[in-house]
Amino acid sequence: MKLKFIVGIAAALGLSACATTTDTSRAHGNMTGEEIVQYRDKNPYPVNPVNLRRTTMVVKDMEAALALYRDALGMQVVYDQELSSEGLSTRHKADGKNRSRLVLMQTNSGQMGMVGLWQFLDQTEKDLAEPDPADFTPGEIVLLFHAENLKETFAKASKVAGVKVLGEPHERRYPSPAGDIVVMVSMLVDMNGHTIELNQKLHDPRDAK
Repeated sequence: MKLKFIVGIAAALGLSACATTTDTSRAHGNMTGEEIVQYRDKNPYPVNPVNLRRTTMVVKDMEAALALYRDALGMQVVYDQELSSEGLSTRHKADGKNRSRLVLMQTNSGQMGMVGLWQFLDQTEKDLAEPDPADFTPGEIVLLFHAENLKETFAKASKVAGVKVLGEPHERRYPSPAGDIVVMVSMLVDMNGHTIELNQKLHDPRDAK
């Protein structure tokens, strides 16, 4: 396995502490979902005792959502199973089962930044209704994806059925004590009403310090 080879060489040269996230990303790109899962519980960023492992979104149509997150944004599926959730008594047909399908995906880390898609299979009128508008009021979230090539990624994502464009890619500056951080920013809404920011960092003066 390529990852084991990379780790072995780095350890032999005493360079393991210098391994970059880019190296890890390339290694993950050549691994199967099953192989990535084997490394899921190894935290590559041991900084804080609590990690935000995953954001899970309830979706109306799993295949439609996968067309965006898996096919257009390139996330890799590492888990896809049918479940039952006996404790969700607020669901329609609260028969002790509440059948659902849960899909977990990741980009470069199996420890942080994962996305879950959760579809309940015994759907209610609320499940099938049109999602609330993305109006940036309390209770809503914004998912942020950094793209190495925003133009290409935005083109793919914005063409997926059900996706709405809130803002085309444009330059935005974020002030910092070191100077302005320059980012290309775009905004989308997925077919389930979740707001997505796709961006690409152009310049960060803090990187030079």
